[in-house]
Amino acid sequence: MPKRRVEGYGQNQRRNGDLACKRSRPERRWQHLYLVLDDWEKGYSIHKIDLASFDSDDNQDSSRVAVAEHLLEPPLLRLESPRDVDMLFATMGNKIFIVTDARYGQTPALIYDTETAALALGPAIPAHLQCGFSTVVAAHGMFYAFSPPACKEQHSSDDDEQHSFDVMSCALTGSRGPAEVGWFWRSLPALPPLFSVHETITSYAVHSDGHTIYMTTAYRDRPGLQKSTYSFNTKYSVWRWHSWALPFRDEGYFDSELDAWVGLRWDGYICCCQLPSDTGSETPIELGTVELDWQLVEDKLFRRETEKHLVASLTYMGRSKFCLIRSAMCEEAKAKYLLGDDDSCVLHLTMFGLKYNNKGELRFTNHKTSVSYRVARHTNFFSPIAFWL
Repeated sequence: MPKRRVEGYGQNQRRNGDLACKRSRPERRWQHLYLVLDDWEKGYSIHKIDLASFDSDDNQDSSRVAVAEHLLEPPLLRLESPRDVDMLFATMGNKIFIVTDARYGQTPALIYDTETAALALGPAIPAHLQCGFSTVVAAHGMFYAFSPPACKEQHSSDDDEQHSFDVMSCALTGSRGPAEVGWFWRSLPALPPLFSVHETITSYAVHSDGHTIYMTTAYRDRPGLQKSTYSFNTKYSVWRWHSWALPFRDEGYFDSELDAWVGLRWDGYICCCQLPSDTGSETPIELGTVELDWQLVEDKLFRRETEKHLVASLTYMGRSKFCLIRSAMCEEAKAKYLLGDDDSCVLHLTMFGLKYNNKGELRFTNHKTSVSYRVARHTNFFSPIAFWL
């Protein structure tokens, strides 16, 4: 893989645009891992993880099961919510944004500041997003939200159904002073006609330019069969279509030291992928024919065939460092299939680094650390996620 470096580029695209929506403050020197779980019978919890609790796992099989402990109580923040109301979590800068679906009214977004521990109210969710979002992407200081046709008004016909595409951004309000800022929603150009109502986003990544979002889709009834990739240039509000597919699932992260996107594949492999060079312009949709160069790390981080109830996700920690979160039902709960029990789930967190060897092959660094927790899990649809802030 070509190792083209991008000098001076920031560590995390999800943090690079927050300057427009916060007052000037000294650069943060310490970051922490924040873990979001549905381990509370009344809703969700956000835990702040002590990295000192990770045990060295040098030269060990990364799939081994560590001795599980319990998370320290109380958590950093608890969010009470009815069981049938979804919550979506996203981050930008030092803030965690919490969005609920709006089936019970136009509920506001919540914004938790990890530096000040303040919880603020954001803008109300637009009425046409009444069932929430399928995907939220942070780029250039804004949140871009995609809502599937199922979230549109019930009386609309199949022919009229379209995906919704909206953005939440901030602007000066002047309501409490000249430097006061506020968040608001606005609609964006409709998704291109090639984006079928039967498609769903399976993976996405933000280009190093900070403006271009790439999204690979699949048919809703065949999520494992990838179809194609769309890109949206936020600077020019222009859509493009590409014939290739991103090789990872869910979110991919740009790492400037590797000069590539890094993501997790469904089968447990870490994937490294070059960035496309045609990031968009004011030209309309056009076909991209260049296939992306990508490679896998030789060793798997987990084996899905032996962990049937496994849910896994990847978090970027900057400077080619990552954290893998794996969640599986414990043996007792698996036998009874009891969600909601205090110890129904085992959560494994593994931190690792990546680098190219002298042959240009992507490899894990020698040092891996891991920790495991026994936690409750109350819903099937919510997967544990972590943020590095």
